[in-house]
Parts: sequence; C-alpha cells; structure tokens
Amino acid sequence: MIQVKTMTEWPDEDYRYPLPDVSHLSEQEARELQSKGVRFMAYGGRDGIESDEEFELCITLAAHWNWHHHTDDEYYEEIVMSDVVRHRFLWYHGRHLRALREKHLPPLVERLVEEARHGPMFDGAFLYQIELEKLRCMREYFSYSFVADEDGCFSFKPWMDICIRLLEYIVEEGRNISDEQCLHVNVRNVADIVDGSLMYFYMDAPLPSEAEEPDDKVFYGRKIYLRKAERLYYSIRLNKMHDWWEP
Repeated sequence: MIQVKTMTEWPDEDYRYPLPDVSHLSEQEARELQSKGVRFMAYGGRDGIESDEEFELCITLAAHWNWHHHTDDEYYEEIVMSDVVRHRFLWYHGRHLRALREKHLPPLVERLVEEARHGPMFDGAFLYQIELEKLRCMREYFSYSFVADEDGCFSFKPWMDICIRLLEYIVEEGRNISDEQCLHVNVRNVADIVDGSLMYFYMDAPLPSEAEEPDDKVFYGRKIYLRKAERLYYSIRLNKMHDWWEP
C-alpha cells in the first residue's frame, strides 16, 4: 500500500499567523492572484509570484476558493487556515531546502552523469553502478526534502542505506566482503538463486585451516553472498520503493 508522507516541521517553524486582508483588492487583481495561488497549490509553481507578501495574498485567495463550497461549515475558517499553513510550509521551507539542494547535489549528479556517459555499456554489471550513483543522489535529495527533519533523517533512510550498501557489495564484486563473512554464509534459502554445483562446491570445501587450497571456500562463499545481496536488494525495491516517494 502506498503511504502518504508526512512533511516534517522543524521546531522554529510556525505558520499559523493570521491571513492577510484581501478586501482591498479589485476583482481582477484578486482573480489574477488567486490563479497564481492555485498553480502553486497544484504544481508547486513559483513563477510569477514576486514576493512573500504577494504569495500570502495568492495562497489566501486560493484556499478560500478551494473550499468555497464549505462556507457554511462551522470549521470552514480552520479548514482554510490548515490549507494555507501547509502551503506556507512548502513556500518558505521549500525555498530554503531548494537552496541547500543546489549547493550539495551537483557533485553527486555530475558523478552520475559521468558514470552513465563513460561506463561500459556492454557490461550488465554497469546497471548496478548507475543505480548506486542514482541512489546516492536520491539519499542526498531526501536528506534536504520536505520529509526530512533538521538533522537530515527521514523514515525510510535505513532501507535506502541498506540498498546502497548492497549495491556497493555488488559493484565491487564482493571485494569489500570480508573472508570471515564468506566462510559463514547461510545457504538454507538460496536454492532458487544459486546453481546447485556452486552450492555443492561451497558445502564440500573445507575451512581454510583444513584445506590444501585455503581460498576455495571463501571464493564460492563470496559468489553465494553476492547472489543473496542481489535478491535482498530487489526485495527491498519491490516492497519499499513506494516509501521513497514525496507527497
């Protein structure tokens, strides 16, 4: 099920101050400002809104228009205020975060572009490298997004970190997996992803202290470990990818 993300409020943010007075606006002015406010609500469009003061007018008029069918509701004013508060957050907090993203994201994006441009197109493993660079960009983006707190933490960060770690194992072909890990791989659930002969060679190979060829068990264990890493990576993507969407 797709989960709706909750935008994170920082401690020093309070957007429940009174709505501006719009009674002095002419009908044409109000219509133009309302149109800008509706575009911001629907698409996040900032073009055409020239100042914070104009934004306050735009969003107030748009919220009143958005809920004009509920004017007889006893909670009408509170509904309008809640709508305005949410979009004030997107306007002010979003501007701050956009500046941070413009500062921190470009190096990661450039690395992704370079990898895509110069990577070995003939190599299937190249796809994992592209995904790794892309997830690093996404992780940085979410650290400055509307769903992150002031420390850059967000609810699905652990899953994203696991995926990045798994891809690091895969693109390095297991060189960053310790020999000790490779010697003690759980093979009880790998029959569907590992060739039977590989299983046999791993199980049959003696531990290094008992072997004439001490690297055999590590070699086969590393291959199995990587297949398990691939399956876990795709399982997380299948079951947790919706958590990575913004509201």
